[in-house]
Amino acid sequence: MSKAPNPHVMNTTTAGPIGLTAFGVTTILLNFLNAELIEKPSITLIICYGMFHGGMIQILAGMWEVYRGNIFGGNAFTSYGGFWMGFALFEILMVISPLNPPAKDGKAVWLAVWGVFTLLNFIGTLNANRVVQFVFASLTLLFFMLAIGVHSHGVHVAAGYVGIVCGGSAMYLGWAEVMNELAGRELLYIGPVKNKVF
Repeated sequence: MSKAPNPHVMNTTTAGPIGLTAFGVTTILLNFLNAELIEKPSITLIICYGMFHGGMIQILAGMWEVYRGNIFGGNAFTSYGGFWMGFALFEILMVISPLNPPAKDGKAVWLAVWGVFTLLNFIGTLNANRVVQFVFASLTLLFFMLAIGVHSHGVHVAAGYVGIVCGGSAMYLGWAEVMNELAGRELLYIGPVKNKVF
């Protein structure tokens, strides 16, 4: 039995730019730290900011996309929003509780699992635009490099630069979507896919 279309959804704008901006800004900030371009005490600001902008705002954007019927956007934004809130809580607990830091192998597996999840999401972008493909491809690379970087300081630092590029591309896409909607045309390049893969 098919569902009747929701008349409110037809006139509801996308929350994509909101989620992309939240993801992009927080990803850039954290990876400035990973790339050792800012000092370690900056983590306190990044974590507090990441919990709300990277976490809560992305989850809200994801729920908005679910309401609009965009399951891909809803799945991505809520998942990465949850990642940020979980990461922030972990960092806070490491400071205020007697919990021991996780073993390196455990942290590497955690990051690798997120890499696999992101790779699967990248496959879902093959029918989307080129910029969102780049965001997910670079994010996949970032997670796997961070997983390897658990055991290699040099790879960890290099991953920081990949993360800055990834976050920057997400910020660009969010801004481009806003500007293109305001202009009523593709004012800024996003590279729509002409031939669908599936």
